[in-house]
Amino acid sequence: MGWYEALKDVVTVANRLRDAELQSRLAAVQVECAKLAEENARLLQELLELKQQAQIRQEMHYRDNVYWREVAGASSEGPFCPKCLDGSHKAVRLTDLSDTWHCPVCNWALWKPNRRR
Repeated sequence: MGWYEALKDVVTVANRLRDAELQSRLAAVQVECAKLAEENARLLQELLELKQQAQIRQEMHYRDNVYWREVAGASSEGPFCPKCLDGSHKAVRLTDLSDTWHCPVCNWALWKPNRRR
């Protein structure tokens, strides 16, 4: 039996006893439990997002002033914006314009290292 079911059973018993103070306190406990459950769900989601960010960060390698993602069994993916990855921890793929790379999120641009001059 989980905490929610146990609390429900206690509320049922309190209702049978017709103890107003006990019922009031149990209602307050139920509200706090609901808040804790909501916070727990939020924290679990945040943990999942942080784990995903850490995984992405481990796969990234900085080369030619941008990030490249090394994927097992595949060639490099990218390039990714270093400003977005280092700042907001978001892996944003750069747009390939003939002589430059451009970030559609932060508007950052960089000349490619092998461009013709």
